[in-house]
Amino acid sequence: MAEAGLAADKVDGGVRSIARAVDVLRLFDLDHPRRTLREIVALTGLPKTTAVRVLATLDGLGLIVDLGDSSCSLGAGFLRWVDLAGSLWEVGADARRVMTRLVDMCGETVNVYIRRDLSRVSIAQVEGTATVRSVVKTGVPYPLESGAAAKILLGGAPESVLRHLVECRPDLDFDSLRREVLGIRQAGYAVTHGERELGASAVAAPILSADGRVLAALSIGGPTSRFTADRVGRYVDAVAESAAEISSIGLGSVEAFL
Repeated sequence: MAEAGLAADKVDGGVRSIARAVDVLRLFDLDHPRRTLREIVALTGLPKTTAVRVLATLDGLGLIVDLGDSSCSLGAGFLRWVDLAGSLWEVGADARRVMTRLVDMCGETVNVYIRRDLSRVSIAQVEGTATVRSVVKTGVPYPLESGAAAKILLGGAPESVLRHLVECRPDLDFDSLRREVLGIRQAGYAVTHGERELGASAVAAPILSADGRVLAALSIGGPTSRFTADRVGRYVDAVAESAAEISSIGLGSVEAFL
């Protein structure tokens, strides 16, 4: 949740109650299938009474289940959307075959990222074959200002997105970011080391629509120790070729949302 900030900080008025509920729900993932009230209060910054009201509302809707020991988890109500979300955002079989082949060539984890506002989200992943590998979580927002995939997505975004990003991230310089993104767009690929996470590297290239829009970024990531100069050269060629192939065959039905 730290990557995208609290939803409640971005809205006003009556929508704030919805955003607070979303902030609570975002605390649950595979690593944290249950949360205590104490954790929810600490992580969201909500007053305890407000957190209790939000949890009671979600419980009544079947979206949260009280486990009876001052902890709770996601409720069965979410099951109604699981298959639908998976079918709507599923990358096509042909594109996934290209991703799998890229893993076979490089051994590193492959992701397809899309831009959502000022974040990037992986909508498809094929894990690498090495024991030590870099794995991000699909569906979770990550920063748009750091990482190879982020720079590719910024290259396809309007200038207003860069300005908004700089407004929200005071440590960024607009002119420097714009020059970097322009250079990456002209090169057709991005390579980063330790930008999002120390010790992690990535190579990314754009997946384009028929009319040349940047739909997504195809990325491989792994420990920096494996991204040596000679390997990076091979990785760039492999990722760029794979991204071009996916551009030609399409991402599948998910393109309707991009």
